[in-house]
Amino acid sequence: MREAHANPEDLDLYALGALDGEEKQTLEAHLRTCPACAQKLAAARQRSALMEKGKAERRAPVVEIKSKKKRWGLRFSFGFGLATAVLAFATFEFAKQDFERGKQIKHLEAQLSQDSAAMQAMGEVTGAPDSAQITLFEQPGGPPGQAHVVYNARLGVGVYSGQIAPAPAGKSYQLWLVPASGVPANAGLVEANQENGAVVVRLAPGLVAKAFAVTLEPQGGMPQPTGPKVLVGAAS
Repeated sequence: MREAHANPEDLDLYALGALDGEEKQTLEAHLRTCPACAQKLAAARQRSALMEKGKAERRAPVVEIKSKKKRWGLRFSFGFGLATAVLAFATFEFAKQDFERGKQIKHLEAQLSQDSAAMQAMGEVTGAPDSAQITLFEQPGGPPGQAHVVYNARLGVGVYSGQIAPAPAGKSYQLWLVPASGVPANAGLVEANQENGAVVVRLAPGLVAKAFAVTLEPQGGMPQPTGPKVLVGAAS
């Protein structure tokens, strides 16, 4: 039986420091055993940081944070929509000031768009009963690290997050889906630290995973794995 995930409202409140008492303790206990919810919390913290940055630049309050959950009335969709609206307003204001600030906002918009895609994919995958969570472990003689992939073969969508020691100069880490038969499928490049920015994996729908692996490849990646496996996790 799959363990229930945390309420997105509680994650948003926790990221903003507005969750307390027994609810806070219960959520923290759940986060220690649920990588998926821990990833959602990281995204919630990113949204909170963007909101605070926009508020500081405009020197005007954006939103008053209520400390009590019963007065907050916040849901994930509302909170994300509010963050998007704040960012849109900040973009308009900064563009009027100078070109450099305009470039900064464009970068923030791109980051928010990437996080939005990751959050949407995470919601689709974790909400599906036929999704699987695979833990990738470091290999003997390889760099230290660990990662997680939440993958749904029917949708052909997965989300990768994790940490590993930085790759040597001129090298890249590359994620692969290892099928039951046939050659590994390229799932894209991953960074050493993907704890605060998950990678959305999109593969052919119906592609069943026997395992996922991260290999060390020449910079930019390869069509097929050529380097050593540094993280490997078997799909149950």
